[in-house]
Amino acid sequence: MTISVRQLFIAFSILALGFITFSGSANAVPRAPVGFLNVMPQEGITRADTARMHRGKVKTVRIPVAWSQVQSRSPKVFDWNAVDSIVRVAAREGVAVLPSLYATPPWMYRDSTRMPVDGKSRLIRWREFVRAAIERYGRGGDFWKEPAQVNSRLPVRPITDWQIWNESNFHYFTNPVSAARYARLYNAAAKVIRAVNGNANIVVSGLFARPKGPPNKAQNAASFIRQFAARVPNRFIDVIALHPYAKNTATLRGIMREFRAAANRAGLRSKPIYVTEIGWSSGPRRNSFMLGSQRAQANQLSSAFTYLLRDRHRLKLRKVFWFAWKDTNPRGENCSFCYNIGLFAWRKGNRLAPKPAWRTFVRFTRGRA
Repeated sequence: MTISVRQLFIAFSILALGFITFSGSANAVPRAPVGFLNVMPQEGITRADTARMHRGKVKTVRIPVAWSQVQSRSPKVFDWNAVDSIVRVAAREGVAVLPSLYATPPWMYRDSTRMPVDGKSRLIRWREFVRAAIERYGRGGDFWKEPAQVNSRLPVRPITDWQIWNESNFHYFTNPVSAARYARLYNAAAKVIRAVNGNANIVVSGLFARPKGPPNKAQNAASFIRQFAARVPNRFIDVIALHPYAKNTATLRGIMREFRAAANRAGLRSKPIYVTEIGWSSGPRRNSFMLGSQRAQANQLSSAFTYLLRDRHRLKLRKVFWFAWKDTNPRGENCSFCYNIGLFAWRKGNRLAPKPAWRTFVRFTRGRA
């Protein structure tokens, strides 16, 4: 059989195309900018955790700092031990900390979700707590000067981003839901932060994108951010934040663009977005956040991260935090999708057992699993 020059050219082109496609498959996912992809734990973390984060090129860990635990008994007594532990192990491995300050203590209200904005005295206590946190962990903070840290040569990594409350538009963390009430809380904290650490970034509460419920229990993030922005000086807002939990990437895309557009209309066009929580569970299919397998979780992480990276300039998206770092004990008490939402499976003794989602995560950061 005679083969023409044209047939040879076509055959060579097909082989070449196949080689290019195959050889590029290892780097098919886009490279995340340094510090773009981060994590949030559900529980306390150890140096083994932050060492693994460092290895995976995770630059920031977001942590909840509950006022109700720091001052559980009295407005005169602060217990920073749990926070100290996390800040210390993070600093050891060069991981920054983004704290979310929330949860009213029991000596003020029985319900920790009620924000301390009813009356001057409660706002004063809130401001005192915020000031104490910044003076401890911010630039020039007392924590970094303590003999225990100095003598152990702890690297000084002061906290420079402060997030005010968590999901202020959803009753699980805020009751009643009210943009006006949250604006009072936020303004009070912002004045303290500007006075103590003027260069710190003030981050708006991560807003649950599309919660369900009556207006006093749940408000759409796009609507809430417009109401909030009308009550807060623009100079007090450095970063806006979103929790775009979604059933799939197509829904995620709609949520992100809707929120960006709403923020722009509210006069926040120049403000960057942090996604301070996003995640899908590998647990049995019981709701749209539970995907049924570890492989499905990894695939959805890949799809979501690919979209967020490609749309980040349009969205002014600066950071993304996967919730959560590790699964929790299946015999414990947790939300339905939280037991299996981690990048690592639960093991006794807090041993790190990476899931496919972690290996996929580090493909984006170009870290090591």
